Amino acid sequence: MTTNQLSETQRGFFKRINTAAFNNPFSEDYVKNKAELADLRTDTEELALNQAVLAKLGAQLERCSKNCKLDKEDARLVEQARLFRVYLTFHTHLDDYIETQSKAGDQLTALPIAGQLLHALSAIGIEQRQAEKYIGLFYQTRRAYYFISREILGLSPCMQHLRMHLWNNLFTHNSHWYLAYFCEHMEEFSTLLLGATGTGKTRIAQAIGRSNYIPFNERTHQFEESFTRSFQSTNLSQFPASLIEAELFGHKKGAFTGAIENREGVFARCSAHGAVFIDEVGEIDDTIQVKLLNVLQDRAFTPVGSAKKQKFQGRVIAATNQNIEQLLEQGKFREDFYYRLCSDVITLPDLHQRLSEQPEQELRLLVSSILRRTIGTDDDTLIARIESLIKKNVPDHYHWPGNVRELEQCVRGICVTGEYKPVTKPLLQQSPENSNYLQAQEMTAQQLLEAYCTQLHQRFGTYEKVARISGLDRRTVKKYIQSGLEAVNSSDQ
Repeated sequence: MTTNQLSETQRGFFKRINTAAFNNPFSEDYVKNKAELADLRTDTEELALNQAVLAKLGAQLERCSKNCKLDKEDARLVEQARLFRVYLTFHTHLDDYIETQSKAGDQLTALPIAGQLLHALSAIGIEQRQAEKYIGLFYQTRRAYYFISREILGLSPCMQHLRMHLWNNLFTHNSHWYLAYFCEHMEEFSTLLLGATGTGKTRIAQAIGRSNYIPFNERTHQFEESFTRSFQSTNLSQFPASLIEAELFGHKKGAFTGAIENREGVFARCSAHGAVFIDEVGEIDDTIQVKLLNVLQDRAFTPVGSAKKQKFQGRVIAATNQNIEQLLEQGKFREDFYYRLCSDVITLPDLHQRLSEQPEQELRLLVSSILRRTIGTDDDTLIARIESLIKKNVPDHYHWPGNVRELEQCVRGICVTGEYKPVTKPLLQQSPENSNYLQAQEMTAQQLLEAYCTQLHQRFGTYEKVARISGLDRRTVKKYIQSGLEAVNSSDQ
């Protein structure tokens, strides 16, 4: 066989295919490159783009003679193009399988196209062990795209940037590095999510936790586990301080009063290919922070009441709605713990920022999504009517303190009552720490507590969290919040 080279036209085409295969699919460059390859518009749907690229790729690969030996660089480009061709051929089948596995839950299901995939990879010279890895990577790629594109909605620039960031969180900023070094070692890279209440931290964590690499087993034609099981989460604000350790690490029977049986904590429930999501991590005390730090460093934990260590092989995702810099300055968050969590820090944009960047389109998209989840429809006439009522009821430049969660309740309220009353009274708008404001209002002690508790509840969303911060009993907190809202509503009459 003679050693040939690709023509400049062929080499340029395959280099662009390489870019399409490895670039972040949520970047503008990715969409532009793929559209140019397919000779289609950038707003063409993904499926149509992929089919057009697949057709052109097949034609170019046919021109590369199998009897011709290429030099090393050209051979690499052609091999990657052939792999990408296999991926594009089967990607819709993998999407169908994601739906099937989602419905099956934790019960493993066989991949129907496993035999065809293995044959296609073998036909281009991929050995079995590598073929298993590529199938795992194809599946991870489709899950990541599936969950990020469907769950992280938004047309504003800040949301587009967020989707790009999430993809890099899963595959690193360099997909070649990921493929060569990191795909089976991402548990070493923890993630910290920062953002106000209602910005969607749990949804982001789910997208990450369900998109980890899961090995494929050629014998069973199954993946090692279901992605529905691979994500384990806990919200620490739901637990009294005395039970947080048991929730995280589990406990042995008799470890404390009420421990009537052995119980697994969230770390024990997480698999080797999964992720643990710890929400409200800014609330935990120094002792628990040290124990979590040890889990991240030693990859092991000890249940309450036990002396036996258990291994932890998953990834850690943590979140807080508090100002992390302020917590560090105040000594409420350990620096060593923070520096083990901050491999990647993702700050979520609030709703006010999203709407200010893309007012009309962003609101319409969110209302459509809320209606689809709530009543199973996104009728254009209904969307337009609800948008109109939101604009009528909500002041311009409203800050949406409850973020998307507040918007959801706004839409529900409008559906039921035809109106929504945002909390815009000075009592709840201003800071009780502002002495001039207090003098102007001449507030009683009860009014001050009502305002303070209501502000905290707006920010954190639960009576338990307000009680913990204020040092008040939960029932007292609830009473102050209800009486404060009643006072505001009565003043509106």
